[in-house]
Amino acid sequence: MSRQNSVYESPIGKKNIDGDDRSYDVDAEFGGTEARKVLERKLLRKLDLRMSIMVLIYILNYIDRNNAAAARLRGFEEDLHLRGNQFATLLSILYVGYILMQVPSNMFLNYIGRPSIYLPICMLIWGAISVLTGITHNFVGALLTRFFLGFVEAAFFPGALFLLSKWYKRSEL
Repeated sequence: MSRQNSVYESPIGKKNIDGDDRSYDVDAEFGGTEARKVLERKLLRKLDLRMSIMVLIYILNYIDRNNAAAARLRGFEEDLHLRGNQFATLLSILYVGYILMQVPSNMFLNYIGRPSIYLPICMLIWGAISVLTGITHNFVGALLTRFFLGFVEAAFFPGALFLLSKWYKRSEL
């Protein structure tokens, strides 16, 4: 084989041994530039459809974080026999769990590298704890459920961003 016909891959494309660039069309395997753009738009629509569930989960997450104020109007304090600043403590404890779990959750998510598994599991636990909030009968039960709600809610926002960054290009976000 002659030296001029030898081709190797470089980080910026195909080159021959002498360093001359060979013309290489990266879109050729997709049928050309226009065909690739059409395929990318179709893929983006599919991704948008599947990722739309993230919007719904985010809305539910926001409602859940702020539902104690609405529950107060419907007799939450009387039902749990809260006194003094116990209601304010119930509001605050969610953020304590949220802050405590934010960094460990991100570290664990980075370790497993699969937000498609991690997020649904966290959302199932979140749903179970939310149900348990409805069956509490005293301050301690409500305090514990709100604290652990903060734990599992800490996984959602960074996990959602991580999931989106795995599927979308920077210009598409």
